[in-house]
Amino acid sequence: MVPVNIRREGEHGELGNKVSSLFVELPVAEADPQRRYELVRATVKERKAGGQALAAGALTGLAELAPPVLHASLARAMSAKRLFNVTITNIPGSPRFLYAFGAPMVDVVPIVPLAAEHAVAIAAVSYAGGVTFGLYADRAAMPDLDVLRDGIITSLHELTELAHATAAAR
Repeated sequence: MVPVNIRREGEHGELGNKVSSLFVELPVAEADPQRRYELVRATVKERKAGGQALAAGALTGLAELAPPVLHASLARAMSAKRLFNVTITNIPGSPRFLYAFGAPMVDVVPIVPLAAEHAVAIAAVSYAGGVTFGLYADRAAMPDLDVLRDGIITSLHELTELAHATAAAR
């Protein structure tokens, strides 16, 4: 499950979140990094174009109007284990260092809630030319979180090499 911003162009200055979800299959068995990238990119593009996020946002909006007892049931159903098994989100941060009373903010640590009965959630935030990942897991369900961490690092190196090779070929 990938949270996405569904705020329209003229609504960017408004307070509050307008977030919905895209459900994307991750091609974790695909060995080729370029093919993995292309598969994820094509799926996200298709889901966004098909209005999946807007439809899910409308369903969430309707759930908010429901009576409390029904609201709780709908909320549980929309985050049910069978719909997705990992939450992955990216948060674009400031491209420049930020300061508070003259002191620089040196890093940003992303936090994404771990959905009930889910094993893992991943968040990435960009800030001042860097990216920080936050991995959150139910240790009982996923005692080998280090394997996921190492896989992310390996994939990032593969994608970096691919980007450099593509740029050099141009």
